[in-house]
Amino acid sequence: MSLEPKNVNCACGNPLELNREKVWCPKCARPVYYHEKDRRRDKLNRYYLLTVFFVVITFMVYLFIELIAEPLLNS
Repeated sequence: MSLEPKNVNCACGNPLELNREKVWCPKCARPVYYHEKDRRRDKLNRYYLLTVFFVVITFMVYLFIELIAEPLLNS
């Protein structure tokens, strides 16, 4: 979907002309968003995925300790 061209400055100061929802800055390789709400949504999605990842890893470690490590150490 092509949007109306919009001039935006990246956080590094590089001026970009956007006509899509998100483009990557060629100078600093950071995403630059057409709408501010998309930047906030991307940040929340990243935190959500990291939280889910750490919960899954913690659960797997718990299962390993309960089912494998503890019976081996007790015998």
